[in-house]
Amino acid sequence: MSIPSKTVKVWLCIAGMVASGSSVAGDPSARDWLPAPVGTNLLVGYMASLSSHGIYENGNRVSGAPGMDMQMAIYRQMHYRELAGKTVQYEIIVPMLRKNAGNPREHMQGVGDVSLGAAVWFVNNEESRTYFAWEPFVTVPTGRYHGSRADLSPGANRWTTVQDFAFAQGFGESSYFEGVAEFEFYGKNTNYYGATLKKDPSMRLMALVSTNLTESTYVGMRYRYETGGKEKVNGTQVVGSANSHQLAAEITHQLNDQHQLQLQYIHDLEVRNGPRLNGVQLRYAYAF
Repeated sequence: MSIPSKTVKVWLCIAGMVASGSSVAGDPSARDWLPAPVGTNLLVGYMASLSSHGIYENGNRVSGAPGMDMQMAIYRQMHYRELAGKTVQYEIIVPMLRKNAGNPREHMQGVGDVSLGAAVWFVNNEESRTYFAWEPFVTVPTGRYHGSRADLSPGANRWTTVQDFAFAQGFGESSYFEGVAEFEFYGKNTNYYGATLKKDPSMRLMALVSTNLTESTYVGMRYRYETGGKEKVNGTQVVGSANSHQLAAEITHQLNDQHQLQLQYIHDLEVRNGPRLNGVQLRYAYAF
């Protein structure tokens, strides 16, 4: 099969949607960077659906571009322990995806690439409600992949690593601010429609605020800016820098000490290259 043209490639590109289990499970929700007590285990499940409302190339909407959408189910498991006097969180993320794109409509589904991470809190001060953590992720190319349907494949056929640096600070009676800087580095995909795909590093900057409505319910909002991630096929650029802006709003309810539910709405404000997306995500967490 021939490599998609530059414009078709932009239509199919779903950059940033599954970073490290990404833009849905990989992007933090409010209070994700407040560590649980040492010894805690968390089982988390996500269900998400995103669809495009316009496809963009170099900041311009592509007239007549076909729609695209994606559904995801994500399993995430975390364990907190103490190591060398620091709180450490180990985690694994396993995404399952269904991608739909094109005209006529094509789809592909299956298990995506598994991500492994380990967060370390260098500052964990409950009295001042101040926290600072670093978490490296490695994404392993274990997902379903076909080189002749590369852009629809659940897997990416390349190794990646993500480095997260996060700061959280409480203020007022029940409010928090969190700032996250995330850097992602990509390996080569040597079977991209029979060619080699290279992707430049990308950077995501996120700011989150949250506050309690009741003792068991809080609301939050996240702003995300992403840049970088230019893609080249056999040395020829096919997708430019992301330069995207996104907002997400969420409400989280603690059912009891062990069970938590969260509903999140995700909306792309501006996208320079790729689909402009919005959708919803439901998250369930069980602690033991």
